[in-house]
Amino acid sequence: MHIVFVVGSYYPNYSAVGKCASNIAEELAKSNKVTVISLKDYFNQNENDEINNQKILRVTTKDLVKEFKLNDKIESSKGFIKSGYIILNKLNKVFRNFNIIFSKTTINQNLVESYINGLTSISHPIDTIIPVCMPYEGVIASIQYKKKYNNEVKVIPYLFDQFVENDSLHRLKLIKILKRNAHSKLEKNTVENSDSILILKQLNSYYMKHYEKFMKKVHVVEHPLLKLPNVTVSSNNNKTKFVYAGSFYKNIRNPKYMLDVFTKIFEKSEGELNIYSFGDCDRIIENYTYNKSEIKSFGKISNDKIPEKLINSDFLVALGNKDDKQVPSKIFEYFTYGKPIIYFYTNSNDKNLEVLEKYKLAICVNQNSDNKTLNSNRIINFCKNNVDERLSFEEIKHTFLDATPEYTVKKINSLIR
Repeated sequence: MHIVFVVGSYYPNYSAVGKCASNIAEELAKSNKVTVISLKDYFNQNENDEINNQKILRVTTKDLVKEFKLNDKIESSKGFIKSGYIILNKLNKVFRNFNIIFSKTTINQNLVESYINGLTSISHPIDTIIPVCMPYEGVIASIQYKKKYNNEVKVIPYLFDQFVENDSLHRLKLIKILKRNAHSKLEKNTVENSDSILILKQLNSYYMKHYEKFMKKVHVVEHPLLKLPNVTVSSNNNKTKFVYAGSFYKNIRNPKYMLDVFTKIFEKSEGELNIYSFGDCDRIIENYTYNKSEIKSFGKISNDKIPEKLINSDFLVALGNKDDKQVPSKIFEYFTYGKPIIYFYTNSNDKNLEVLEKYKLAICVNQNSDNKTLNSNRIINFCKNNVDERLSFEEIKHTFLDATPEYTVKKINSLIR
């Protein structure tokens, strides 16, 4: 059986969705031929690669190539010339977003074509295609490939996020509203022409509402991130160590409230918060790291270094999204370490709140509360009571069995055999 995954960022710089796809692909590769079509991360990156019995084929677009070349120029230049390339790079992104905003749909057709070209370049017959969304372009490309080149291939989209109602994807709420009909047609086409569909739990009510007559082909799964970490403890720091690893975005996952609370915590007790992040909140973070030795920002680090940071922490810190249409996968990744978790949330409908109720070592902090002193005291008490507490991987696996890669792979095998 030859299974092809279509993803965005993959090895070695996995996105959150890419990491989920990797866990599934690695498990399926034990008894199947697996190919992964992913996006290039930089201009000179190899088009072909291999890891864990998976063949990797990387594709790109003209827009991305232009961005890669400008990034290379920025890295190799100095002074006014460097500033000029930075401006050109920003203009390039603005122009690209401008084209997407004013097009009929929020879909990059060049990326769709790149994925289709990747699929057609594979010489070994393909039995099943699993486009992992986002990006939604991979889903569209897989459906078009099935229609045009191989009607016998099974297409099973693996959907982690909303498409039609995705605020961040469509840039502006007005754009989302104006394009809703066009996006709904694309989504309906996906549902009608897919052989099966895998969705996360938070999407179930949406699909029940809009695609009730197709629910026989829709299967609910969870983030497949419960996998025993292959890393050892090496920390000998006497300070209580808090670690945040993930992204920050001003309009989705803003760190300001969280950092205010930790500032109050460190006024009363010893410890350090180490932040390994990326996104658009660097200036916000700098306001808290400047002249504060307890809060440290290390920027983005490679995926292979993150497990070491997590295993050598005392407490893991997570931040929920403002809306409930997207659920960060970080919580399930954190679960694998069995450590106490401090979760900051804004939306009372945050799906992670329900999940965290089942995890014995968690405290949830409501960011809508103006009483940051009270929340800081709650966290201090939680830390005192749980600093040495840990959950075994077997206990976690028993509680969240559907979040193991094996669970989703079993489901996929039942759909493709």
